Amino acid sequence: MNEFKRCMNVFTHSPFQVRLMLLNMLCDWVSGKPQQGEKPKP
Repeated sequence: MNEFKRCMNVFTHSPFQVRLMLLNMLCDWVSGKPQQGEKPKP
């Protein structure tokens, strides 16, 4: 839980472009592994 709070703290204090980069990384990570009953995006 502390890890999550620290990540959110960094995220909220980071500039917009860093946020976009982090969101893109997160989306890639999420779409790279199959979700519950969903096919991963190509």
